[in-house]
Formats: sequence, structure tokens, C-alpha cells
Amino acid sequence: MAKMNYSGRDLALKLSRRICRLRTIHFEKRLTAPVFVVGFNNSGKSSAVRLLSHQTDLAVYPGEGNGELWFRGHFPWISSSVPVAPIWVAPDEFIRSVKDRNGHSFERARAQLGAYQWLTGAKTLLNDSGMLAALAPDIASTFPDGRFIHFIRDGRLASYITARLEWSRIIRSPAKYIEFNCPIRFRDVLRKMAQYWVWTIQRMDLLAEAMPGSVLELRYDDWWQNPAPMVDTVADFLRLSTPPHPELTEPRKDLTRHLLSEMSEDERLVLEEVLEPTLLKKGYQTVHDDFGVTEMSDRRP
Repeated sequence: MAKMNYSGRDLALKLSRRICRLRTIHFEKRLTAPVFVVGFNNSGKSSAVRLLSHQTDLAVYPGEGNGELWFRGHFPWISSSVPVAPIWVAPDEFIRSVKDRNGHSFERARAQLGAYQWLTGAKTLLNDSGMLAALAPDIASTFPDGRFIHFIRDGRLASYITARLEWSRIIRSPAKYIEFNCPIRFRDVLRKMAQYWVWTIQRMDLLAEAMPGSVLELRYDDWWQNPAPMVDTVADFLRLSTPPHPELTEPRKDLTRHLLSEMSEDERLVLEEVLEPTLLKKGYQTVHDDFGVTEMSDRRP
């Protein structure tokens, strides 16, 4: 079967949103072998999805679907009206609010994905939503046939980069963050983001225990250094043929560590305090000589 072009995917998406409401139960059953690619921010999953999107038997759902499928009324948080802090500040409270909004059920999301898969005629449907890792254990009952590819990146890198991005948003528009008692100082944002990274890892570990064989865990470092074997592993997990990608013959270079040249000693200690047990569990060393730590602790409020 030929791959759909952009206009075909866009039409299928619009139709799926309509027809799933007309025959919800029918399209829930039409969904087969759904795959969810999840992972903390800046975990490298998007590069994997781009490679897999060439597979003819695989339909990649357009966009992450965070606002319409998984976190309705809560995403994006900054423009939502829900009376809860953002997920990185109070993840358990945020997820409780999401489940209350969805009636603790995700049949609507399953029906919409099923309608899209039926319209595309693909053997397997893939949804790329990093944030879904936070909700994965809660959707398991609606997606008992689901499989999850979980990308993990060194929590110090992922937390630091994500905290910097979030902190820039806070500085630009602080009012709502202050209203919900969110941390404002960068050091406090960094600690919360590191705690959120640990929480996300724990959520996926819970899912892996509850659904043995349904979670494939991949490290960003392994993928980026030598992606070709990782593509083989993912294709095997999905029971699909490996897509040909000659450009994968040479390892790619990770440039994001240059960002860490600004990290202060105080910030490094915050990260190690929060992350060390989980980093060790996931096979990471707890000391990196190439972090480029510098004494710049007074540059942020």
C-alpha cells in the first residue's frame, strides 16, 4: 500500500474526528496494534518517529494529540482554564484532573485513532506524544493491546534543557505561574523539573510491570550514537520490516551538551540530589567530567 501524502493525511484526520463520534464503539474496535512513542521532553523520540514514518504499513497520527485526545481542557496549560498547576509542578494533581475531565475513560481517543487507522488502511497506527508517558498507566485499560516505545535521556540533560525552556516562558508571562504558586527562581524550576523527570520514569516503570512485554525502553544516548541497530530493534518490536535509511550509516553528533557549559555547581548538585537513584537504576553514571560545570550561580533570580 502506498503512503498517504500530506493532503490525504489531513483529510483523514478531519474525517476521523467526525465519524468517530457517530460510531464510537465501532471505531474503538477498528483500532489494532496501536503504538505510542513517549518520553520526557528532549528525549530524541521525534527523530525515531521520522525514520519510522517511511514504513508503508505504519500510519503516524498527525500531531501529538495532547489537546484533543489525552489532556482535553488541560493542554496547553498556559491557555487552559483548569484550576490546577502545570504538570511539572504537581503531576499527580494534574493527572487526577485530566481523568476527572475524561470520566476516567479514554474511549473517545481510541475511537478517533481507530477511525484514522481505518481511513489510512495501515496495519499499525503510531501516536507520538511524549507527554503521554505521564498518563500511560491510566490508559492501559482502554488500550490493552497497546505497545509503548519509551525514550529515556540522561535526566540531568533532559531536566536542565526543559527547565531552561520553561523558565523563559515564566519570565515572559509570570502572572498565571504566580497565581498557581509555581516556582519562579530558576534553581527551583530546575528542582521541580528533575522531580517530574523521576516521576515520569516511575510511571512508565509501573506500566511495564502491569503490562509485561508492552514497553520497549530505549536510551537517547544509544539511539543518537548508533541509530541503525536501534531502528532494527524498534521495527522488530513493532513486527514491521526495517525501513531502509542509508544516512544512518554514520553516528550522529549530539550538540546539546554545549548548553551545559553554563551549569553552575549548585545546579549540578540539585540535579544529582534528585536524580541519582533513578539514573543509577537506568544505567547512567552519576558523575560526568564533560558537564563543563562553572561557577555562575548568581546569574539567575
